[in-house]
Amino acid sequence: LRQPFLINDVAMQHNLLDRRMVYKILKANGVSTPRHVVLNEEDRNEETLRESDDWIEVHGVKFNKPVVEKPVDAEDHNIYIYYPMSAGGGSKRLFRKVNNRSSEFYPDDNALRGHDPTRSFIYETFLHTQGTDVKVYTCVSTHSVARTMDIEGRTRV
Repeated sequence: LRQPFLINDVAMQHNLLDRRMVYKILKANGVSTPRHVVLNEEDRNEETLRESDDWIEVHGVKFNKPVVEKPVDAEDHNIYIYYPMSAGGGSKRLFRKVNNRSSEFYPDDNALRGHDPTRSFIYETFLHTQGTDVKVYTCVSTHSVARTMDIEGRTRV
């Protein structure tokens, strides 16, 4: 072959299992991402993660709630959204779709999982979507492919 075209890079698939690597690849390719910071299990101290009723601070980067907390392991689909106490507080837990549900709200659970010293997380700015769940599957410089699900569970691509 003179100029083979690589369609499926098996070695790169391992990078997709670590959200930290995915964010680095997106940045290297000029794809914008929400403002975020990584909290690795190995680089913590008493000041690494701070929080109040309406904000969190990770490595000195402050995020106003609502804020998104994602495990760095991309196989872990348990993503939490923490809401400010000024708006009633609580957290929403996103998970793999079961029947017609992909999230559940916990009005009394405000505890960040990032306080667990054995786990690593990415914290990022919450993007407001007026109650619509948006799942982006792929993007290139000119367009993206996504699926949306409204509150009633109706899906559109």
